Amino acid sequence: MRRPTIVNSTRLAGMLAVGLAGLVLWLLRGALRLRERLRAPEHNPDVFLAQGRPPPGQTVVVCAGDSLTHGVASADYLALLRQRFAGAGYTFVNAGINGNLAYNVAQRLDAIIACRPDVVTLLIGTNDVNATVSQAWEQSYREEQYLPEQPTLTWYCQNLEQIIDRLQQETAAQIAVLSLPMLGEHLESAINGRVRAYNAALQAITTQRRVTYLPLHETLVASLPPHHAPPPYTGSKALVFWTVIKHYLLGQSWEALSAAQGFHFPTKHIHLNERGAPVIAGLIGELLISLRASSPPPHR
Repeated sequence: MRRPTIVNSTRLAGMLAVGLAGLVLWLLRGALRLRERLRAPEHNPDVFLAQGRPPPGQTVVVCAGDSLTHGVASADYLALLRQRFAGAGYTFVNAGINGNLAYNVAQRLDAIIACRPDVVTLLIGTNDVNATVSQAWEQSYREEQYLPEQPTLTWYCQNLEQIIDRLQQETAAQIAVLSLPMLGEHLESAINGRVRAYNAALQAITTQRRVTYLPLHETLVASLPPHHAPPPYTGSKALVFWTVIKHYLLGQSWEALSAAQGFHFPTKHIHLNERGAPVIAGLIGELLISLRASSPPPHR
């Protein structure tokens, strides 16, 4: 009577080992896919340039920025733009890189300019603000993004001006700069006071340089539900990490993760969910429609 028990136990142990191996393999594959996607967006400037020029009459739109544009740790607004303008004569290039500050975008302008864009949108500065939250965040950004100096509002403005100046001097593109979204949704927090200061400087630069200002921050704030009581921003790096893991390895939507954290638009205070991405896509989409109405499509 004991022999079947031994056989069954051995079989059970084998099944558990196979199951555990399968789980480990699945996690590794998911981690590798995520790592590959974190390196560069699928439709990045290098891929665009390698494919050659688009057909005559195509409007090339380069969207530059950080993870909000990269679309891996945040809902992908560029995918929404591609869907909306499919077949309408637009080519979208994703020049967003996770973790970038304005300094990093300024350092990789050559590839953006080489795309000969007709329109450039810029959404950059969230990491510049976040780098001022704590010494730990600043050190992390300085090491991972190879920053030559301490991130400050003054340095952010210098880099933003450099980006706009080069685009104006070396391209014929229409340029639009989006204001920065909130960090978390506790609007009276110190960090969101800092976001407003960066946005005020950003808007002043766009006015001085005569480029289009797209009110992302203002639109998000106006769309918050009444009596919203979100948790305060904590600056937790662990929360950022585990939210991304839950999305890619456990299949949870950004919106579900936001709801679990008590947010309407952001996930883990920094990135945007499936409610937030359409706001960005909507602002850029309306800009493209207005530009198309005021001028004929380009001839290349």
